[in-house]
Amino acid sequence: MAATELDQMADGGLGQLEILIAEQGTTTTIALGGEWDLAAQPAIRQAIQSVCARSPECVVLDLSQLTLIEASAIDVVLGLQKRCTQRNVRLVITPGPRAVQRRFEILGLTSTLPFLTTAAWR
Repeated sequence: MAATELDQMADGGLGQLEILIAEQGTTTTIALGGEWDLAAQPAIRQAIQSVCARSPECVVLDLSQLTLIEASAIDVVLGLQKRCTQRNVRLVITPGPRAVQRRFEILGLTSTLPFLTTAAWR
């Protein structure tokens, strides 16, 4: 079954956050590219709300195309995890590049958030 692209939101500027929401069966993917900074928070919160309203069985948060993630974004990821847990929705996070993953490592979240392992991801 082919993926259905549901939404695409982009700020359009170099480095700004790009959001792609795609659905395949009961799994919805939120793919992020560019820079996830404070200015991007309203757009990503809206995307998450839209995805959760569809009641998927699984949400994939793909961070692999991010070039930057600010500390404020970590709260959004933790909020998504809490929301998924409350709704009995499986959350899977595709790790970002080293600079992005480093934020999660510093906070000790790589073992508590549901990141795909390197072997499963590549």
